Amino acid sequence: MKHVAAALAIAEGKVMLTRRAPGQQLEGYWEFPGGKVEPGETVQECIEREIKEELNLACTAGQVFQESIYEYEGGSINLIGVLVTVAGEPELQVHDRLTWAPIGDLLTFKLAPADIPIAKELISTYGLD
Repeated sequence: MKHVAAALAIAEGKVMLTRRAPGQQLEGYWEFPGGKVEPGETVQECIEREIKEELNLACTAGQVFQESIYEYEGGSINLIGVLVTVAGEPELQVHDRLTWAPIGDLLTFKLAPADIPIAKELISTYGLD
């Protein structure tokens, strides 16, 4: 099973989502940005590295919010949602779009399947005023 860290950057009732670019696996799907945890790396170190690589943003990782295990065709992943703060202007490297989605609207996006349980928990925790 692959362990994949996902950045949960929340600001003013919105959370950062990125869309997978054409030619990528799951192209056109929205996701919480992140990537695979490398050997010897903590989940927090992973997400800080991935956000720098994928979006050229400074990222400070906090606690794990929730994990989601999902079985894709190519194998199973454990998606680990980590609360983060980000700073700077994003530069898209592997995505074609970035948006700050109102947390209550997350399920209106075509989310990658592994991201849906985390989105539901975000809505439950933060989504309603």
